[in-house]
Parts: sequence; structure tokens; C-alpha cells
Amino acid sequence: MEEILYVVDEKDKFVRKTTRKEVRENALLHRCSRIIVHNGNGLFLVQKRSMEKDIYPGCWDIGVAGTVNKSESYESTAIRELMEELGIIGVSNIQLMHSFLFKLKYTSKLSNAHCKVYELVYNGAVKPQKEEIDEVKLMGIAKIKKFMEIEKFHPIGKLVFEKYLELKKIK
Repeated sequence: MEEILYVVDEKDKFVRKTTRKEVRENALLHRCSRIIVHNGNGLFLVQKRSMEKDIYPGCWDIGVAGTVNKSESYESTAIRELMEELGIIGVSNIQLMHSFLFKLKYTSKLSNAHCKVYELVYNGAVKPQKEEIDEVKLMGIAKIKKFMEIEKFHPIGKLVFEKYLELKKIK
């Protein structure tokens, strides 16, 4: 059975249900959750997306992200993605609500999404899901900025990281 997503309007209000395929093919406005993962000591999790991904395959990205499906909230999507993509368990809805950073709307020819962005300080081991992630690295801010200049980087991930640095007043 194909995944069902909500199409939303400019104000993030429900418009209709449709398939993930239709959302991707027509770049319909939908919801996604993004989680910036760092160890609290200046190292951030950066991952290389699998070449099998339906959008931005092989691009590097900050933390993890996931499309909110019809039965989920932004927070439950974030928890699911942490578990599925990195093997991180035990994060609660309440913990994520308290780690909410900002919301942004991203628009392009390929993807249009309302994204809620969360922060997770995590020092444990990760177990990347091979179907979703080809590689994981921990990097400092200066290295990530340089990496974004020379590597293919997910455009939403880049925007999210820049907004994060601005929010935290980090240069």
C-alpha cells in the first residue's frame, strides 16, 4: 500500500490526502520534520542520503528528516525518523516539543514543504539504516560550512542549518 500524505496550504492547513508519488511528481506543498542532531560539544551529525531516495539522492544532509504522513504529527514523524534512520530510541513527544527550534516553508521546483525543525543533543551510538543513509559523519560547524561549499548538499538541510546558526547567533 502506498504512503498517504496530506497536501496543505500556505498556512499549513489540510487541503486533501494524496499519495507520496503524487506529492513528489507535482511538488505539492506538504509537511516534513527535521531534526538537527549534535553531541553538545560542537559536533553535528551529517549524513549522506542513499542513492535510492526519491528526492535529492546522494546528497549530504544535516541530521535527519522525514515526510509527515496522514496519521502523524510533526513530533511523531521526528521520533519515527530518529528510530528508523539512526536507531535512536527513547525520545518522547514532550522532549521534542521542548526542543522545537523553528518552522520554515521551503519552495522549489522539486519540493515544497512546511518544515518543523527540532534539536536533539545525543551522545550515543547510531545505527544508520542502509536503505536511507549511505554514510554518517560528525563534524564541527566550520567543517560543515566548508563541506556545504564543495559537496552536493540537500538544499533544505543547508537552509535549516543556516537558520539554526542564525537562531543560535553562531558565526
